Amino acid sequence: MKRPTKRTRWAQVLAFLFSAATAQAAGLESGPVSDDPIWTDKPVRIDRKTQAYERLAVEPIVLPLRLHPSARVTVFDSASFADGGRLYVLTDAVPVDPKRFCRDADGMVAICGQQARIALRRLVAGKSLTCEENIRFSGVSFLTCSAGGKDLAETLVATGAASAATPRLAATQEDAMRRKAGIWIDAECRALKRCPPGRGR
Repeated sequence: MKRPTKRTRWAQVLAFLFSAATAQAAGLESGPVSDDPIWTDKPVRIDRKTQAYERLAVEPIVLPLRLHPSARVTVFDSASFADGGRLYVLTDAVPVDPKRFCRDADGMVAICGQQARIALRRLVAGKSLTCEENIRFSGVSFLTCSAGGKDLAETLVATGAASAATPRLAATQEDAMRRKAGIWIDAECRALKRCPPGRGR
């Protein structure tokens, strides 16, 4: 058998050093090559307890809630109604007390509480509502709803039938106050930026 020359031995040494340096640069440890197959076409049972993979939390998909209040829906005030034995409350709206009377600068009195309640009734009675349930308690759901593409709470706040419960509708309320729409004809409501509980004439 022919013995390798000195040049051949040096070439083998350099090839080994080069492969080791390449593996180290790639963050790999050098070692013997395994004959075990990487892929298999046979079913393999996996023990999850031995796996150290990071588990990523999967966010649940929240589907829109479809409501169809009847024409005889019970409306309590300008932000809540009951249908099918469940109470629904608009998250972004503060209702007006149905017993509230509002007085304008000329002394004219309006039944603004009842008018605000009627405004919500017109928006929900016999309509198809698309809602997102924000909070749910036993028998009560706090919702963000729209009908015909219009946000219910935003519509009520814009017309002065409710005040804003969240910063989302703060600018809408400021505009309604400037226009003295709905409850904002009352100087007391404008001063407090909300209407206090109902009072007599």
